[in-house]
Amino acid sequence: MDNNRFKESQNFDNLESNKANNPNLDTNPNQLAKDYAADMRSKNQEATHEGFMNHAKNTCPPDDWSNKQKEYDDAWKRNAEQVSGDDE
Repeated sequence: MDNNRFKESQNFDNLESNKANNPNLDTNPNQLAKDYAADMRSKNQEATHEGFMNHAKNTCPPDDWSNKQKEYDDAWKRNAEQVSGDDE
């Protein structure tokens, strides 16, 4: 008996199916930063870098966080620059 078979949900050959089953695999860091800032504004709370990074870490698969941390950090900085540029 072979106990080492992959479940159908772990089929690495079908990436589109895997993305559909786990939308966090295809998260756009820039959009996530904008959505986080908008969500905080709607709650009358301040959007902080630390809060965003915690939010991003919770939406990112744990084994992928170390690879994407800089990407999310850069997205926060870009979004913060755009917001401050709009205020002027």
